[in-house]
Amino acid sequence: MASTSAKHEAEKKHVAADLPGTSDDQEKGIINDPAVPKNSKTPEEALAILELVKAQDVHHPMHWSAAKRWSIVIVYCFLQLFVTLTSTTYVSAEWMVEEKFGTSAQVTTLGQSLFIVGNAVGPAFLGPLSDIGGRKWVYVVSIALYAILNFGTAYAINMPMLAIFMFLAGTAGSTALSNVAGTISDLFGDVDGAGQAMALFVVSANTGPSLGSPVGGWITDNPNMGLKWIFLINVIIGAAFAIIMCFIPETLPRLVIAKEAAKAQTVDPDDAAILRAKVNVWKELRFVATMTFKIMFTEPIVLLMGIYNGFAYGILFLYLDGVYDVFAINNGLSIIGADLTYLNFVVGVIVMFCFVPVQTWFYSRDRKKHGTNRPEARFITSLVTVWLFPTTLLWFAFTSDGSVSYWSPVVAGGVLGFADPLLWLSMLNYITDAYPNVAGSAIAAFLIPSFIMAAALCHLGLLMFANMSTTWAMATIGFISFTLCILIYVIYFFGARIRRNSKLARTF
Repeated sequence: MASTSAKHEAEKKHVAADLPGTSDDQEKGIINDPAVPKNSKTPEEALAILELVKAQDVHHPMHWSAAKRWSIVIVYCFLQLFVTLTSTTYVSAEWMVEEKFGTSAQVTTLGQSLFIVGNAVGPAFLGPLSDIGGRKWVYVVSIALYAILNFGTAYAINMPMLAIFMFLAGTAGSTALSNVAGTISDLFGDVDGAGQAMALFVVSANTGPSLGSPVGGWITDNPNMGLKWIFLINVIIGAAFAIIMCFIPETLPRLVIAKEAAKAQTVDPDDAAILRAKVNVWKELRFVATMTFKIMFTEPIVLLMGIYNGFAYGILFLYLDGVYDVFAINNGLSIIGADLTYLNFVVGVIVMFCFVPVQTWFYSRDRKKHGTNRPEARFITSLVTVWLFPTTLLWFAFTSDGSVSYWSPVVAGGVLGFADPLLWLSMLNYITDAYPNVAGSAIAAFLIPSFIMAAALCHLGLLMFANMSTTWAMATIGFISFTLCILIYVIYFFGARIRRNSKLARTF
């Protein structure tokens, strides 16, 4: 082993000596690569720098120990769970907001919907910024702002002030939605085990909203806490996360590789170009401002999946709007009992997490068959499970009127909690596989239409359950979702052909 290592080092020195550059540059580990722009000025040049990163590089974060990679993922998934709580803890406090400010249900719901809209706006800039400038400090600064902005929501003096600060907090907190998926892509790439790491992200994203209502109910029912503590708790936990994340290492491959290459006495020629590729974040504001929208409007797969996911994610908020009618009015449960039915989503998403190794096995088999990791293979099990999505909506709808045991809609919601997140997981894995060098931007382009639709469905849900029965409100959504299932088959069978026509997607 020692002789092999020595030979490898000698080869690296020999190659480095042949590369252009002064002797002083070589001694410092700096290589002048004419292929790398010295002062990147356009989005295209920024992309050229990002594409220098290769997964095979010995310094790539994918080669860190499993314990280190999973520890980072777990911390960020807890961050995701924490931020997503806010959208539904607010639902439990809406009656207090109405009493305090004298607003109607639709106006009060603006607090929730604008928080979700903020979740859509933030990734448009935070995603590309993390792709260029690094993930770590985007996390730290945005979550610190999230903590500070929650002071504004806690001490709002009127409904407009509350709604504005909810929007701003949603924008700052959105880093937990767009950048965590990018971080997982940094650490796991398209290896077989990436699906399990991304599954943990999906678990946290769905567990947060499911726990939010019971947690919010507990806070608002406590006479020593009340409405302001819905937000002050976010201040405390957000500040703690901002401090903790200061000690988590950077995961953006380009920065990690450049840092390690700068430390080395000799520089691998593959590292040399990355080391010379200096990116000035301020000069790349055009990249930050345009890349998300470029992907969203020029990559039809990303846009269509975003619209589909917006519909699916909006179902969760429709479900939240209907829980009181279904379980408290139709089935006679207490308010607390109705809130606890949200936990069926938690059970469903945990079952989904345990199911992921099945999808990983099919993905691994597909890789061996085709000789490459096809992003489309992430949808193999979804070709079957996608039909559970509309089926369980109809099951929930036609057993929600109290004519049968309330356990029937509870179980239906649990199955939906399995099928919906599994489909979301497939989409996230597909996007990070197909757009590895701009993963943050691609995830942001996926999330923007998702959250805009989800925000709209918060208000639509109120109208539907007010003007339609619980049965036909949910059944209408169920019938519509049958037609959307076709998209998964289009991506699976034609995705490779579509990617070949893309300037941003990776081809194989």
